[in-house]
Amino acid sequence: MLWYSMLFKNLKYIIMLFLFSIIITGCASSPDTTGKQENDPFESINREIFAFNDAADRYVIGPIAHTYRDVVPDPVRNSIRSFLLNLKQPLSAINATLQGDFERGATAVGRFAINSTFGILGLFDVADYVGLEPVDEDVGQTFGAWGIEPGPYLVLPLLGPSSTRDLAGKVGDWLIDPIGLYLIREDSQDILIATKTAKAIDTRVELDGVIEGSRKNSLDPYAIIRTMYLQRREKQISNEGLFKEEAGETSIYDIEIDVELDDSDL
Repeated sequence: MLWYSMLFKNLKYIIMLFLFSIIITGCASSPDTTGKQENDPFESINREIFAFNDAADRYVIGPIAHTYRDVVPDPVRNSIRSFLLNLKQPLSAINATLQGDFERGATAVGRFAINSTFGILGLFDVADYVGLEPVDEDVGQTFGAWGIEPGPYLVLPLLGPSSTRDLAGKVGDWLIDPIGLYLIREDSQDILIATKTAKAIDTRVELDGVIEGSRKNSLDPYAIIRTMYLQRREKQISNEGLFKEEAGETSIYDIEIDVELDDSDL
């Protein structure tokens, strides 16, 4: 496990180097013109990465998520989802506060305290019963609240849709997440990796209807996913419909788009 420890202790430098290389590559590339309307100057390479991600999802990630959905009972999956959301509450509290939303910052702290104790480490959302709504904020949203534009649209290998602002936000999440920093300091990287993996699988299950529906009903799944992502981030930054989304009452891609999904896909 020594290499795990060395990797995570130097992770911030690795991520910064990766981010710097992305920026340099983007500046050196000849921008496309077809993606101007959606601020997608690197559409050609984005589509290549999208195709790779799509193949990985069809043959590896999707089947794993489907097996998880079909084998694990709904109550257990709901508890896992609640546990994962609880782990993010300290980070959400920091970001809400940085955005000037002190009420939601305090709510996130309260939720973490209540659910980590009475909710058995967050497996049960006790805080919701006392009126503390879920809070889900990240550094990318904070940058947006500060007025920083999203910049060019990006598709990251395996991670999917992003933007230059949100890519920088992912770096920020790694650098200031109290739970992640604590686990790294305690040499508990295995737990951190396990939670990130569980979150990725749970998110894939949530998005199953959107992903499968875009494949079946859209002539250009890349374009529709791009539009969905960018509109969703705008809604998250403006906190439009935030309580429904954070509570899981509606799809995180519940937006107006020019494609209809079959009922069987949702």
